[in-house]
Amino acid sequence: MLLGGVHTSKISKEKPIFIFGAGEFGKSVAKALKVNNFAVAGFIETNPRQEIIDGLPVLSWGDLTSQKCLGQLLIGIYNRDTPFDELMNFAKTSGFEDVLMPWDVYAALSKELGWRYWLSRKEVILNAVDQIKNTFDLLSDEESKHTLLSICTFRLGLNDSYASFKHEDEQYFNSLTLKKFQNSNSCSYVDCGAYNGDTFIEANDKLPLSSAYLFEPDPTNFKQLVEVVKRSSLAPVCFPVAVSDHYQILSFSGAGEGGAISLDGSVHIAAASLDGLLPNSTVDFIKFDVEGAEAPAVLGARLLIQRSRPVLVLSLYHRPADLWEIPALIANLCADYNFYIRQHFNNSFDSVLYAIPK
Repeated sequence: MLLGGVHTSKISKEKPIFIFGAGEFGKSVAKALKVNNFAVAGFIETNPRQEIIDGLPVLSWGDLTSQKCLGQLLIGIYNRDTPFDELMNFAKTSGFEDVLMPWDVYAALSKELGWRYWLSRKEVILNAVDQIKNTFDLLSDEESKHTLLSICTFRLGLNDSYASFKHEDEQYFNSLTLKKFQNSNSCSYVDCGAYNGDTFIEANDKLPLSSAYLFEPDPTNFKQLVEVVKRSSLAPVCFPVAVSDHYQILSFSGAGEGGAISLDGSVHIAAASLDGLLPNSTVDFIKFDVEGAEAPAVLGARLLIQRSRPVLVLSLYHRPADLWEIPALIANLCADYNFYIRQHFNNSFDSVLYAIPK
């Protein structure tokens, strides 16, 4: 296993900085740059809707001159929809030579930017090479091993083309997870992070569900979830709580798919362990998509997992180290699982671990 040398692209205080994208992430980057005394020249958008945002001019690509293109361009778009390699190519064909990616500047801005899903200082990956190798050895097929290394090198700035890679497998319910239920007429399903019921609807369509337990702490999402499951003949049990390793009250911020546990969240939610909530149950399939709390959630389901040995699917992109720590955690909790990693959206968002009992 080889991660290779790391290309270092340093942000300079000697050249003006344009930010491509004036969404939530782009505005946060601009604020962080100004706090750190960088010269922010403005935002660039393909179709500007405002002339000024947060005191900075908003330019179109047509407004740029060759002189302005001598500055630095920082990609301020950070989501799963638009691949970074496409943004990079577009910026360079528009005249910029000095193009910076979010990971190029995160070390300088991490204090102000805080948690941003998988984004981290490069040292987080480089200092974990031994752990990454151990997880690499746990994986059950060459595609998963290749995926693990590709994600790591992508996040180190060594593999830009991986930004637009997605596996063809369907997320969560695919040949890896459905095989166990081909000749079964029952499946007890647990959805941690049920959102608005979308994954339950898909599970009910693809699995022979006999019972379902759905957990969603966000009040707005939970209201939608309850309305959606009313239309199901299965009558799943819905819990307005988060899952963790013990009972606690947590702060929650954001909404919709972007909600997350945080220290300064404006909404307070209850969290409890699956072992405490389902003490005598046996389940067949558990999905964990809990905005960075996957590891505590797994620890809180230790007895349930050991008792039931269900199919497990877990998001790996909410925290930088989840990619290698979560497979190792499950391997330590319960032996005789096969481990697979698949990539379902751009920019290494929606990378998922599939743990399948042997």
